[in-house]
Amino acid sequence: MVHTFLRWCRRAAPMPVADALEKRLIMFTGKGGVGKTTCSAATAIRLAEMGKRTLLVSSDFQPSLSDILEVNVRRTPREVLPGLKAVELDEEEIIRLWKERYGEEVYHVVSSFLPVGREIIDYVAGAPGLADEFMLAYILDAYRSDEYDAIVWDTAPAGGTLRLIKLEEQLYSHMGDAAQLYLRIKGTLEKIRRGGRSPLEIIEEWRKLALDVLDMLRSPDAGAIVITIPEALSVAQTRRVVSELREFGLEIIGVVVNELIVDNEGCEFLRQRREMQESCLREIRAEFDPSPGVTVVPLLETEVKGIETLKAVANLLYPHSMTLRR
Repeated sequence: MVHTFLRWCRRAAPMPVADALEKRLIMFTGKGGVGKTTCSAATAIRLAEMGKRTLLVSSDFQPSLSDILEVNVRRTPREVLPGLKAVELDEEEIIRLWKERYGEEVYHVVSSFLPVGREIIDYVAGAPGLADEFMLAYILDAYRSDEYDAIVWDTAPAGGTLRLIKLEEQLYSHMGDAAQLYLRIKGTLEKIRRGGRSPLEIIEEWRKLALDVLDMLRSPDAGAIVITIPEALSVAQTRRVVSELREFGLEIIGVVVNELIVDNEGCEFLRQRREMQESCLREIRAEFDPSPGVTVVPLLETEVKGIETLKAVANLLYPHSMTLRR
């Protein structure tokens, strides 16, 4: 299989997604089942091979990162290669981390004007979308950390990722409204609140956090790679995903078309599938070449599992970075 990959690499045109290797935060997005986890893991491996201290994070609540790496990285970052740590965060773990970081602040704000106990922390933690929202704060912490040179984020399927960014913008706006509301009733609340930090101060910190997350996503140091497959439904969804990400001000580094049939000799079924795929590929290229650029990855002859296979996938995605490996 590796030799097949390398033959493809020698025929391949320059890969637009090579620019991703210069970014500090790389998001992989697309609909479910198109190869986001494979491409993100291969990218993280290549970055580590280049000498960059890299964190690979999966926020898909039906994750497959541990299975693809063949290393258990659930819930706790674990070194899978020199210079590469990986972690797979499920909803339960994200909620636990949220309560650890923000639970007391939530209790303090709410109990400043309502007679509630700490059970309010568990109540708020169960709010729909909260685990998604905290994921962005987790990514921001890693982005700011001196521990990593690059963060590769294997996001949830595209609809969830777009909803997440919309939530962040809404949170930023609503925190401003919350501050204004607090100022209007501040006199009354000051008489009944239980001391400690001002709720207004905490609200402003949350608003600043939301702004910092949005700034991170829109930074020149960050970018998104959209993964798709050469089928009509995926092409339509890719068009929508790229459009919406651009509306939020995110840079699209490139579009990866995965699972293209390369060898169809002697098989009528594969020949027909290849013709269908070629039609979709032409449509994708017409839409996204030369900007942000299209990278094509062939349909692999075996399942992608394990570090060595992922290294071969990295050679497909970034063949011109092979000389940069340490």
